Amino acid sequence: MSNNVDMIETSPMEESSTKIHQQKEDDDHHRQCVDELRTIFLQVHRYQQEPDKHKDELSQLHARGMHLCNKLRSLNRNGRMRIQKARELTAEHRNRLDDQTLEQQNLLYELSHINREIARCEEFKSKDQQLELVSVEDFYANAPPELTDSNVTGNDPHRLHLFQLDWELMQREKLHDDCKALQTEISDLKKQIVRRRKRLRSLRPKLKQVVKSTEPVRRYIESQFDDTNNLSQSINNPLIAKLPDPLYVLYSLVLAYQQCDGRHVTCQIESKEDSSTTNSSMDTNSDGIFINGDHQHQSLMRPHPLHVKMSLILSPDHTGELLFTFLPHLNIVTIQGKLTGLKAQQSQTLTSTLLHNLLDDNDNGQLSPNPTTDFLFQQQGKSSPIFSDTNGGYPYHWIQQLCKCQMVPLQRQELATDCSEIIKRLTQRMRARIALDRILINLEKSEMPLLAEGHETTHILNSSLRRSINNLPIFRSCREISFDDIHKYEHIQTLINENLIDRITTSIYECKFQSLSQDENNKTMLYAHIFIPPNYPQARSIILLKLISTINGNKTIERTRINSENIKIFERSLIFDVTYPSMISSGSGSVDLSQHFTLLAQQIWRLSIGFPLLIDAESNLTCTSRRRQTLLSRLID
Repeated sequence: MSNNVDMIETSPMEESSTKIHQQKEDDDHHRQCVDELRTIFLQVHRYQQEPDKHKDELSQLHARGMHLCNKLRSLNRNGRMRIQKARELTAEHRNRLDDQTLEQQNLLYELSHINREIARCEEFKSKDQQLELVSVEDFYANAPPELTDSNVTGNDPHRLHLFQLDWELMQREKLHDDCKALQTEISDLKKQIVRRRKRLRSLRPKLKQVVKSTEPVRRYIESQFDDTNNLSQSINNPLIAKLPDPLYVLYSLVLAYQQCDGRHVTCQIESKEDSSTTNSSMDTNSDGIFINGDHQHQSLMRPHPLHVKMSLILSPDHTGELLFTFLPHLNIVTIQGKLTGLKAQQSQTLTSTLLHNLLDDNDNGQLSPNPTTDFLFQQQGKSSPIFSDTNGGYPYHWIQQLCKCQMVPLQRQELATDCSEIIKRLTQRMRARIALDRILINLEKSEMPLLAEGHETTHILNSSLRRSINNLPIFRSCREISFDDIHKYEHIQTLINENLIDRITTSIYECKFQSLSQDENNKTMLYAHIFIPPNYPQARSIILLKLISTINGNKTIERTRINSENIKIFERSLIFDVTYPSMISSGSGSVDLSQHFTLLAQQIWRLSIGFPLLIDAESNLTCTSRRRQTLLSRLID
């Protein structure tokens, strides 16, 4: 096989050498023929001078010359044929060279095109690089096993990226299906709403017929009861038809309660011209549009021009006013509370948290209970507003529930109650604030608060604590302090870390007591920090103590619950052990609310009476822990 290849490879060279050799032979023959013809021509020329004598030689020379001419003609023909073949071969090689040159140009063009394609592919940025894929840790944690095989994806980042794209596609298809299901549910709900609206429209003529048929009965009742006349005026108020649905529900419930058992409750409808307090507090102009803030924020927070005002007559000097406002764009109802007749300097503190935590300890009304509020403000590039008295009132959960404004969350369904229960709790809360106002008035005057009217305070203390109140410490002062003032104290950090106080809604007071020691160089001061929650007295006030003793006029010893077990026991007795037999009725076991509202006064009296016992326990350095508890047991028993 190799020999054949060698023969095939060497045959063109042999053929070329053969042609060259043959051409040389032809050239030699041509030269010989020409030389021989030249010789013959010379001989013929010489013999022609004597033709008769050389006749035979001339004939031979003529034959030989003709033979040589034929041979020259043959050589000439061979030369021409060789030239023709050379030309043909040259043309063939030229054509082949042209074809190869063209093929080379095509290959070069194709090579440049491929290089451009390679460069474009290398510079190409796929859209999958713009996708926000989940992290590799989440992918391995949540993706199915067939996509998270570490043997396949461990050393192949490209395969890992492909599997991540597959997982992303699966998740997006699932979300797309969920979105379709939710859209179907939304369409079903819309159809249900349309169907129910049609049914409600069909009920309107029937209700009008019922009202018309009961007109004689209503006129008879109005003629029999004088109190019903005022109620009739409220019912026939032409503004009722213009109320939004939530305020209409509220107005109807309050009127029903007023008719049944609410002589101390009044309810009326106010327009935006009448409720000047609302316009001033929400910074609106005569058209009800916000003056401060951008227009989009104004449109979302714009209230309905009609408001419902409810008044609770608590005493001849005290009246509670509640103003209900509806925000149509947010679909929530806000409330502003005011309690008139308070005389303490901290009356604003008493009313700022007047309605906080009425039914729920976490309902402070600062955030909107409607989840769509966050979405609406995020669309405008704003954060959700923080509601307050100066921002239209508080949208408490209980008022949304009372007005049937929106569904109650599952965790709050157990707190659902009716209008009568809410009004009773409002009345109780306001009466507790009135009692707290009386206590704060005494504290501002550096006087001990009264536990009851007249001389019953001394009787309650002597009958409950079995101790004389003549040897009491000196009550120096009482002042309201801020959260920043007490945040630096170490013994209060525990209370803050356990989230037992709310820095916004909790009122903080500092009371200062001094022992009856006549020696100015050895005196003891007791600082009591009182934390009053917004839902006082349902939640009791927390009192933390700090005892400062001065020895020989220059050495000061500070004791708190951190370094004194006696103070810790004393604080516990102030919170958990303030109960009196007079507060519990012997028959039904119900709580006497008049005593219940004076819990803070009882705590301060117990603090004042227990101060000498605390000094005795702290000064007796040799007593054991059991002895210290015995000294303070009189406060707990």
